[in-house]
Amino acid sequence: MHLGIDAGNSKTAALVCRSDGRIAGAGRSGCGDIYGAARTPDAINAVLEAVRQAVTESSVRLDMITTSAFRLAGVDWPEDLALWKQVLARELPELTHVSILNDGFAPIRCGEPSGIAVAIVVGTGYAMAGRGPTGAEWALSWWGNDLLGAAGLGHDALRAACRQDLGLGPPTTLTRALLTIYQQDTIEDVLHMFTCREGRRRWQDKGNVAREVLAAARNGDPVASGIIDRHANRLAEYARLTAAKAGFDPTGDMVPVILAGSVLTADHSPMVTALSRELVQYMPLCRTLISDMPPVAGATLDAIAEAGRPITRNTLTALNDSLPTEELLRT
Repeated sequence: MHLGIDAGNSKTAALVCRSDGRIAGAGRSGCGDIYGAARTPDAINAVLEAVRQAVTESSVRLDMITTSAFRLAGVDWPEDLALWKQVLARELPELTHVSILNDGFAPIRCGEPSGIAVAIVVGTGYAMAGRGPTGAEWALSWWGNDLLGAAGLGHDALRAACRQDLGLGPPTTLTRALLTIYQQDTIEDVLHMFTCREGRRRWQDKGNVAREVLAAARNGDPVASGIIDRHANRLAEYARLTAAKAGFDPTGDMVPVILAGSVLTADHSPMVTALSRELVQYMPLCRTLISDMPPVAGATLDAIAEAGRPITRNTLTALNDSLPTEELLRT
């Protein structure tokens, strides 16, 4: 049996599966990002809860799990890795073969069974990681210090609406979207929500308007389109860097690029169109694939591969066919 965990800001998901890829148990809990949760213990408890749910549903004991792959948002510095090693050794000592990596690695095998690719994950925040032809691994982590992802789209939408309100920027339909989403009368009220001294809304809550930014761009709003284009350019720039750090030649190698996360997997996402266009500028031979499986599936495939089992088409089919409901893992 094998265990895969994907922890992010929106949720933490865990799967227990057999060596053939068929899922035996699943679990879901809250934010598992030690940087994104209100407190570090909250993120730790979220990860442990998802694992316990998946193990309980699978009706196996922890000591029956051969390999475990934890792909966790917030594994960015050596002390983060040390923290999780200590936590898992203390709380789940029965797990004897454990790998811990940044959550950017999770979707790689969803699109490239060999595990050799670059992954771009754009959800509430964003993550990026690559594993190269020689096995070298690199994650963008805090080197990507731009505010991107759904929260970044919402942040830029609010900034554009503020500029319109001040007479410094062009009109945009994003103003009305912000007022509707946050149920406020003025943009000043929305700005106050995110900047007031007490009762301030979390930065993650800016992501609530991301779908409206995507929709506005699809409908031809030039301000929204400009936001999408800027985000796509920065993501592509970071993807090229990630590929190079992982050992690819971005200009000469065929680099598989796996796209995952709610912003990129949304129906008719203009971010995908813009990002695909930008990626070709930075990596002319890249092959872009939108993952049709949740990142936790990739973490689970990592666990199977780390046991020395080949990831075959049958493995992928068995895992995909036995995935739990969308409500549990994909939203």
